[in-house]
Amino acid sequence: MAYETILLDHRERVVHLTLNRPERLNAISPKLLQELSSALDEISRMAQVRVVILAGAGRAFSSGTDLQALAGEGLERLPSAFRYQLKMMQEALTRITTLEKPVLAKVHGYALGAAMELALACDFRISTEDARWGLPEVLYSIVPDLGGTQRLVRLVGVGKAKELVMLGRTIDGAEAQRLGIVNRAVSPERLDEEVHAWVEEILRLPPLGVGLAKKTVDSAADSSIQTSLEFTAQVQGALISSKDFSEAVMAKLQKREPVFVGK
Repeated sequence: MAYETILLDHRERVVHLTLNRPERLNAISPKLLQELSSALDEISRMAQVRVVILAGAGRAFSSGTDLQALAGEGLERLPSAFRYQLKMMQEALTRITTLEKPVLAKVHGYALGAAMELALACDFRISTEDARWGLPEVLYSIVPDLGGTQRLVRLVGVGKAKELVMLGRTIDGAEAQRLGIVNRAVSPERLDEEVHAWVEEILRLPPLGVGLAKKTVDSAADSSIQTSLEFTAQVQGALISSKDFSEAVMAKLQKREPVFVGK
């Protein structure tokens, strides 16, 4: 499928998904989110893919919401129509969280507003130390509406989330790592190297286990302990009978590297 606002580059077991509006610092529009949603559907059907890297073309990951859309161009402002459109946009980020493959956000330049919300939906975030992170929506008398508030609370707690959301403060990548928003912050010249190291680590792991581990962690964050335990038991029941589990045990006993097939 051809896309106008994103690039999808499938390289064997890795997909590079790139926001591609560099002339607007990859500002996030409804169309971009629609295309992102379609691309994630496409990726979900790629059985051989083990990891997705989400990045931005040009000088930044993304500067955030396209202000023309925010002002009403291409976005309905009648409350009922807006709520419908917003739900569609929220679902694009939900597709990241429900994808049974790890998604890694590679952030440089800016991850502001909707862009930070997009990164928060990913499983891992690797950032340059000087990248600017923030949810400045309150400065426009609105709030983050793509799941950023909810996901941020789960990462940093209510107190720090209120500081960032209610005051619209921005922080750099180094501070974002200290707070637990970013998994690793590195110098700009080391960003590619660091992302590559994470990808290589993921590729050595059994894909079924990684994908369903994602599910169990997300279940733990969003469910009661009992509900999450029941879900974990179902997941483990499926994994314990997989070829990859048998291969992992045999490889350990035979003192060799396992060869996982995702089954």
